[in-house]
Amino acid sequence: MNVFIGNLPADGTLIELNELLGNREVHTRFERHMGRNCFDRDYHFLVVHTESSQAGLALIKQLDGSLFKEQTITARPYIARAKDGQWDGNERRINPVTSE
Repeated sequence: MNVFIGNLPADGTLIELNELLGNREVHTRFERHMGRNCFDRDYHFLVVHTESSQAGLALIKQLDGSLFKEQTITARPYIARAKDGQWDGNERRINPVTSE
């Protein structure tokens, strides 16, 4: 499962990000992204690949709403943008309600 981890500070080091992830074996592949939003502000996020959906959901539960360097972290399942530019209707900016 791919997990989106957003609202990261620009000055977070790889060691600090590894600690944020709990030094678990979930970070065999991750992507760090930087850019500028429509308000011309920087944004930083990770896409972390976990070995299973269960591990991904546990990581989301652990991180979503927690603080990292005084910023509130957003964590949710990662939904990739459509390559053809067509929106498939999935909202990428909210955590979907899941039944337990």
